[in-house]
Amino acid sequence: MLTVPAPQLTYEALSSSVAALELPLTVTVGPVLLDSAPQTPVELSTFSLVGYRQPSALSAPEVWDPAARQWLAEGSAVADTPLAYLPAQPAPWQGTIVAAVGQDASGQPQFVKAIAGYPSYWFRALFADGEEVALSGPSDSVTFGGINDRNLLVLGPGEGEEPKDATEARLLLKNPGRQVIGSLVIRRDSPGAEMTLSNAAGASAVLKPDGSIELHPAVGRRVVVAGDLETERVIYRPAAGGTKKTLV
Repeated sequence: MLTVPAPQLTYEALSSSVAALELPLTVTVGPVLLDSAPQTPVELSTFSLVGYRQPSALSAPEVWDPAARQWLAEGSAVADTPLAYLPAQPAPWQGTIVAAVGQDASGQPQFVKAIAGYPSYWFRALFADGEEVALSGPSDSVTFGGINDRNLLVLGPGEGEEPKDATEARLLLKNPGRQVIGSLVIRRDSPGAEMTLSNAAGASAVLKPDGSIELHPAVGRRVVVAGDLETERVIYRPAAGGTKKTLV
């Protein structure tokens, strides 16, 4: 009987079970045995890795077909992704994945950053010796994030954009829990741009493309001017509601 252990994943974690799209993820498989005897590529006809994903919490798992370069329904016949054999290693079957490099047939990313824990990915090893085919159990699941997600300061283009064709520029500051606590975002709004300065409390100041300025205090908070205020007109809405009025 052909025995195939479940793959093990090794990567630099951004947080628990989250790998960086831009960094290598190593998949290793321990010795494959036939009746307790370790097998090598000489005895085997297939020694490959199969990738799976679950796109969302309610969706069915899918399997990656490297020949068609697309995700298919789990159980579909897919092409092989061979593993390397390193006989001197305790886990001699190995493969390396750099998630940011992979693309499907339409040019979309094969692996994407997770939102609320999805999509998640896992791997199984497929081995055959000409008489028997064995599919391992699944590896641990992993999700992906951007390498900048681990930094407390992020300076660069918008999510998924490259500097050469960016439509958005971001300066983000995070707390040690990796939550954004303050940001400056400039978004192209041809022929000008909109600039938004905001914090985690919900306050923001927006410079509009037409030159107007909006101040938005957090819910229940006020705009306080600590000094002289000079203006030409004051337009306000009465506390009792109704239409806006001009103070004269």
